[in-house]
Amino acid sequence: MNPKLYLPLALLVLGLPAPALAQQPQSKALDPYAVREVETIPDEIKMVRGDKLRAYRLIPEVGRTARVQMPDTLTHYTYEYISPEYRSLGVSYQGNMSSLWQSKYFFARPQGVSDFFYVDGYHGMLYTPSQVRFYDTKTPFTLVRYQKNFATNEAEDVLAADFGVNLGRRLNLGVNFDYRNALGYYTYNRSKDARYRVFTSYRGDRYELYAYVANDYYKQEENGGITNADYINNPERYTNGRTRISAKDVPVLLDRNLHNLQRLGHAFLAQTYRFGSYQRRTVRVPAPSTPGMVVGSDSLQVDSLVFVPVAGLSLTNYYTKHSRQFKAESPSEAFTKAFGTPVVSHKVKAADGTETDLTMPNDSAQLATLRTTLALSLLEGFRPWVKFGLSAYLRQENNWADLPDRTTHRYQRERFSSTFVGGLIERREGEGLNFSARAELGVLGRDLGALRLEGDVRTAFRLLGRRFALEADGLLENGAPSFFAAHHHGTYGWWDKELEFTRRVELGARLHLASWGTSAELRTSSLQNYLYFDSKGETQQYGPLIQVLALRLRHASRWGMLNWELDAAYQKSSVESILPLPELSAAADVYLRFLVASVMRIDLGVKGYWHSSYHAPYYQPTTQQFALQTEGYVGGKTALVNAYANFRLKRARFFLEMYNVGEALFSNPRLSMHKYPYAPMHLQAGVVVDLNN
Repeated sequence: MNPKLYLPLALLVLGLPAPALAQQPQSKALDPYAVREVETIPDEIKMVRGDKLRAYRLIPEVGRTARVQMPDTLTHYTYEYISPEYRSLGVSYQGNMSSLWQSKYFFARPQGVSDFFYVDGYHGMLYTPSQVRFYDTKTPFTLVRYQKNFATNEAEDVLAADFGVNLGRRLNLGVNFDYRNALGYYTYNRSKDARYRVFTSYRGDRYELYAYVANDYYKQEENGGITNADYINNPERYTNGRTRISAKDVPVLLDRNLHNLQRLGHAFLAQTYRFGSYQRRTVRVPAPSTPGMVVGSDSLQVDSLVFVPVAGLSLTNYYTKHSRQFKAESPSEAFTKAFGTPVVSHKVKAADGTETDLTMPNDSAQLATLRTTLALSLLEGFRPWVKFGLSAYLRQENNWADLPDRTTHRYQRERFSSTFVGGLIERREGEGLNFSARAELGVLGRDLGALRLEGDVRTAFRLLGRRFALEADGLLENGAPSFFAAHHHGTYGWWDKELEFTRRVELGARLHLASWGTSAELRTSSLQNYLYFDSKGETQQYGPLIQVLALRLRHASRWGMLNWELDAAYQKSSVESILPLPELSAAADVYLRFLVASVMRIDLGVKGYWHSSYHAPYYQPTTQQFALQTEGYVGGKTALVNAYANFRLKRARFFLEMYNVGEALFSNPRLSMHKYPYAPMHLQAGVVVDLNN
């Protein structure tokens, strides 16, 4: 089939009426009519335990929690839950499951370049206060995941576990652990990472505490990408009589062991004291069951004392230490071919007394940050007429950055700090209209003059017998530029630049029609002083205005055993030479769902990803950035297609997946981005087990 027909066909199906309520897990998880504080986070797609296991996320600015859904959707997404393709609608990455990545959909990218910009490629993969989860469980829970492929020289292994237990009604303890080791299908493409988090929470009436310590470790071998895409586009030319060419036979740019290593340490503590009083309330509880009575058919009114909080005072401390090393094990002329003339070299004296210049990258950088936030909140709903909550906070940030000196090659330390004041107003528990708005201003230090205004509004209504939901949000930001983007000291790049504050105005609107399993989203963004990275990975700033417009449609439904999930987006950048984007992106998942012996649920399906042709970025190892390039186009041809079988039997889920099965059916250039292909066809399997009843 002509790949240009994929998107029109997807859009045609989008317009079909759903013969039944949408069964796709994402629609259920993102139900706009559910309690607003219950949200879907991919890290929390776990087995349903009723109300015995609750999960919470934290709003770090004000030290308050919000309930997080844990829907029963893992059965379907087990096969791709940790794959890069699951993270967004189109992904640029190096071909390994834990390599750095960038979304091809602009509005799924980070909203700015962070101070320690080397770590931005791991967006969404790190422990951060707004992403980690805390638990409250009536019974201990242990969730274990193991996954591997069926290869020897290209083995991939994943072992992850979550454990949580309550010691009494209020105190919870837990551990997260995640280990992944992928040897890589291409030469010098191995990735290895290990992460863990030890956490605790105490949820009392007046006093609450949330704390964790965590470490992230990522090691990525760098091969600079492939040198000849013809090995992938026309492999028959290089098989030498074999049935197929191995990915290891594809030549790569770098022929030595060169790697990037990231270490991140975290310590977090949030404490809140709530002011309020105990009040006598009448609540309804199920009546005791009697012979012949349907349980729950009646209820009793019981008076009880309930603590009603009025206000809260919170203190939050968050310390992080980022460390990055770019290191080669031995010198190579390939480094100069790949990265150009080195800025830094070392004199090495031979046995005969002669001196030669030795270039062997050994770059390092560190950033330590301490954030302390004091917040005072007036809580929503402590009286019937109090229809929203109101908070004010003061945050102090202290930073210590370490960079090598050009002459001494020792660290030189830069210290900088900032003070922010902010406020938050929100209505989350009302019927009809809910909203939130936050304002933050930098009043002292490096971020003096920084401004961030953001807000959203949500409502639901009925029209012509159908339930609709509308959401709108906006953002206005004037932010200080990334410190390390302005100051990078490395073997193949050394600069100290005066960068201007970056500006961003973003507006978005979403329409949900849950009864049809359909949603539409329109977004626009205006960017000024936009930071980007040239072909060498060096920071550049584009002063004029850049406009980005996107329209995204999603649809999910079923017909008997047949289920489908479709996702398509159109996006346009006004300055494609600085911000290139694929105009069209689409993903389609079609599967059969059925039961065997009334106990085992099975999903058999295929999922495909496609996007139009564009100048996809090139990953530059020297700065770990996604850099501009105009040498080649990526996309517009055959889709990436995966076939899978998901199984659920009681509290165990397991899967088989044939990744890139389309390679066996049609020509497949399989480039994720310029010079970096994704993995060839291979079989992998995994299992997720809930060890506790």
